[in-house]
Amino acid sequence: MNRTIMKAIIKKDLRDIIRSKNLFAVLIIIPVLFSSVIPAAILSAALFLDLEELAGSDAERMISSFMTQLNRESIAFETVEQQFVFLFLNYMLPSLFLLVPIITASVVAANSFVGEKERRTLESLLFSPVSVKALFISKIIGSFLPSLLVSFASFIVSGILINSLGYQLYGQMIFPSANWLVLIFWLSPMVSLLTVLLNVLISSRVKTYQEAQNIGGVIVLPVVAMMAGQASGLFLVGAGVTFIIGLGLLLVNLLLVSRMAKFSDRYMLFEKQIH
Repeated sequence: MNRTIMKAIIKKDLRDIIRSKNLFAVLIIIPVLFSSVIPAAILSAALFLDLEELAGSDAERMISSFMTQLNRESIAFETVEQQFVFLFLNYMLPSLFLLVPIITASVVAANSFVGEKERRTLESLLFSPVSVKALFISKIIGSFLPSLLVSFASFIVSGILINSLGYQLYGQMIFPSANWLVLIFWLSPMVSLLTVLLNVLISSRVKTYQEAQNIGGVIVLPVVAMMAGQASGLFLVGAGVTFIIGLGLLLVNLLLVSRMAKFSDRYMLFEKQIH
């Protein structure tokens, strides 16, 4: 496996992402929305509005029920605002945050092969002295790294913002919790890798970027279901459950890698993408 050629392909893919205004915009807008705008809006509402009055008695009872289930003792909650913000930051926001690696990885990985075709560079790449295995690995790494870096950067920005505003509400640092640590260092990389593997596989078999993105978009549905379940009070996903989900995704990723190794045929790629 020629590492020099692989590095060249990865660098080229990273440069293509920066050059593409649409891709680069997604890598900025989505993280800013979920790591800055939404947390800032929730914390600002808790600081400057009377959430207890706005929420009403039904919402207050639901929040109290959640807090009873959690049996949280390390932080003393004196107001409904504190309870609401704690629940949102540690259970709702992590689910929303998962959309950062999913969406960024999806738009980048979906562009991996069909993007080469649309730029008229795929044919020369397929006839270059690089194995199909090395080509797939390069495309996977070139899509996984931006998603991982964006997720970590978003986590840092989100932490600074949450602690800056949250200190005014709680009088102490509230971020990161165990949920966040397991999510960012375990579940998020597994989700990113799963998204990349599926989208690279899809991108190698469809002929347009839009088609690849539409098919790959179904990965968002489980996250939406998890958010809906937590918001409705059916369940709360803690650190332990998050770790177990990550283990399950690791097994799925290993299965996908083994399947991709069998399907990665140069003639299949040529037939699917060139003809």
